[in-house]
Amino acid sequence: MKLHNRLKLLRHYLAGKTNKEQDKLVDDWYHSVDDTKPIGLWQQEGKRSAIKGSIHLQILEQISQKKVVPMRGRIVAAACMASLLIGASWFFLVNHDKQPVTCFTITAPSGEIRQFLLPDSTQVWLKSGTTIQYSSQYGKQNRRLDLIEGEAFFEVKNDETRPFIVKAGKLETKVLGTAFNVQAYRNRPAIQVWVQQGRVQVSDSVQVLTELSKGKRLQWNINDGHFRVDSLHWKQALGWRDGILLLEAATFSELANELQGIYGVTLVTSDVNIRNQHYDAKFFIRKTSVSDIIATLAEVHGIRYKIQGKTITLY
Repeated sequence: MKLHNRLKLLRHYLAGKTNKEQDKLVDDWYHSVDDTKPIGLWQQEGKRSAIKGSIHLQILEQISQKKVVPMRGRIVAAACMASLLIGASWFFLVNHDKQPVTCFTITAPSGEIRQFLLPDSTQVWLKSGTTIQYSSQYGKQNRRLDLIEGEAFFEVKNDETRPFIVKAGKLETKVLGTAFNVQAYRNRPAIQVWVQQGRVQVSDSVQVLTELSKGKRLQWNINDGHFRVDSLHWKQALGWRDGILLLEAATFSELANELQGIYGVTLVTSDVNIRNQHYDAKFFIRKTSVSDIIATLAEVHGIRYKIQGKTITLY
């Protein structure tokens, strides 16, 4: 089917004017999307074409009004339906009456670290399982993006006229030019911001909380909004960026969080002694399986383990 006809069919689908056969065709397109691959917007040759692509924020409203969908992810994916129309991971619908906006989502698959450039040449590293999102408005008045889930490190291109802002839940980190790390997982009680160099300003939804300088870390409690600032050594904080699992006197919870974040496994124990131990380790992520890591730690600390699917039990 030609691109023009596909665009026409998609517009009819979003307007609720398609029949069952046409609905099935669009559904088949949706299910054929490979959303595990990154959007190549950071490639120089793709920037201009990407900017030309447009999708209105109203599209989500049109989709949700059209019919009830059993999966929330499908509604979000429908906003990126153009990947089926032009063979890429983004799509465009042109409305001549309003300013077009494109939404770009980038995810690092489990077990991989993804590095890329934003349109302003800011460098980004995504930890395994991390997702960020930004729009085509990025860079016009400011440089804003959302850390949806996971952990990301940013080397921000200096630009005093356009602040760089990372939103993670209710927390915003604002800089002009610096290098810093943001960690925000749904299943963890705190969001962390750590500065390798420069300064950042951290705010919640009400007020500015503090400014962080080189080597300082903020831990903000999601439940009560309280926070504390301490120091964190860069080697331990950024080992993952260089493909290294680095633990220095790590608690059991820290070990479990690292393995969950990198390998997508759940580490559990009912043994108080194991939970109270501290762990030191250095492994190259790409060259070491999680089973090898567990076997090594078990031998060093004299403990036993059992692996069942994605759950690892120490005893």
